Amino acid sequence: MNRAISRVKSAFTYDALTPKGRRKAVSRTITREDNHTRGSKHRALQANAGDLVRNMAVCAWAVRRHLDYVANFSFNTRTPRPEVNAQIERLMTEDSRPERFDVAGKFGREKMFRIAEARRVVDGDTLLVQMNDGRTQGIQADLIKDPADKQLDEEWINGVRVTGTGRAMEFGIHKREGYIGTVEHRRIKAANAIHYGFFGDRYAADQVRGVSPLTAALDPLRDLKDAITLAQARSKVAQLFAMAISRDAPEDHGDDDETEDPNYALDLNDPMLLNLQPGDKAEFLESRTPSTEFQAFSVLVIQLALKALDIPYSLFDGSASTFYGGRAEWLHYVAACKDKRCDQLEMRRQFTVWKLRQWIRDGRLVLPRGWMVGDIDFDWIPTSTNAWWDKGKETKGHVAAIGAGLDTPQRVCAELGMVYQDNIDAIAEAAEYAKSKGIVLPYATTTDA
Repeated sequence: MNRAISRVKSAFTYDALTPKGRRKAVSRTITREDNHTRGSKHRALQANAGDLVRNMAVCAWAVRRHLDYVANFSFNTRTPRPEVNAQIERLMTEDSRPERFDVAGKFGREKMFRIAEARRVVDGDTLLVQMNDGRTQGIQADLIKDPADKQLDEEWINGVRVTGTGRAMEFGIHKREGYIGTVEHRRIKAANAIHYGFFGDRYAADQVRGVSPLTAALDPLRDLKDAITLAQARSKVAQLFAMAISRDAPEDHGDDDETEDPNYALDLNDPMLLNLQPGDKAEFLESRTPSTEFQAFSVLVIQLALKALDIPYSLFDGSASTFYGGRAEWLHYVAACKDKRCDQLEMRRQFTVWKLRQWIRDGRLVLPRGWMVGDIDFDWIPTSTNAWWDKGKETKGHVAAIGAGLDTPQRVCAELGMVYQDNIDAIAEAAEYAKSKGIVLPYATTTDA
């Protein structure tokens, strides 16, 4: 009776709780997210994703497209003192050159931050170490590992020493030795580094190391890559056999005469007329490889893989959507990029505060009396990816929105990757120069009596 009652109760519950043999049962154990990618598993994901980016064009393209929309910014200072703004922006420009930014002297600021975004997309996370001399050193994910001298009272999670709440305290850093080897190098305090990665939707105590959203697309892309390789091989084999000649079996007349076996010498480089023997038949083999079904399936796999980075398929294949449909998908994609850009903004904010403190320490930046680092307002403005669809109509729309109080010139300029104050200064400079040459610009007004 109790068993019957239990069956009745279980019939009115979530289907996901009762697979009933329809699917593989999921483990009921909830663990840290890092448990799924600990140790060698994390490096296996990194190697898998790196191989696909290296050898599969569509995967490499998806990463580059993501970087174009997420990782490009320009710096702007917004204090009420123009001379302070000019000084800070000059220092930022100087220290953004490769020789002053990268310990290897190879990458400038924007290139380095773009690489950091690429590393977190492919590897899950990366580390930017802030050196005492003002330069930055990039550390790839596989070089963040537990040190050999960790103590019993220290909690280390995949190369990061954390507190009970998941706050990072130290990183264990290894370095390359030869082509494939690594050796333990040093510990780095978390205060001296920026840990940049995808940390998903788990709280800090449940996920310490980053996991790329591209992980969900690795298996489908790997299968597609293998299938395309096999389809290419099959296509090549089909091209080797261009024509088949068949012959009916000769009738047995009881005599010993041997039928002459014709030898057809074919030259497929030039047009030929075949003079066949009676009973012979020539057929040209048609390849039909790859099949239309395989092509459609390949498109579906690519669409699903691009969803891992929220990239619409119309950006990959412009013919797959109408003009207005592509525009709508593009707007949704730009909206999806805002959350990813927030991670970039936080990384750049930490970097900027570090540089401001360093410039003050070294005497390169002298602030007005009573000013602190927190009194310096600055912006990192994303470079616009907003290609004009109809510049005239969009400009009128912006003007109308500003006139109705629904938008501001500053916000519109920021969306287009510009700074409103810089535009006004440039217009004033252009108008003043034109006036000195006796030319009045159509958009410039004069205050002369």
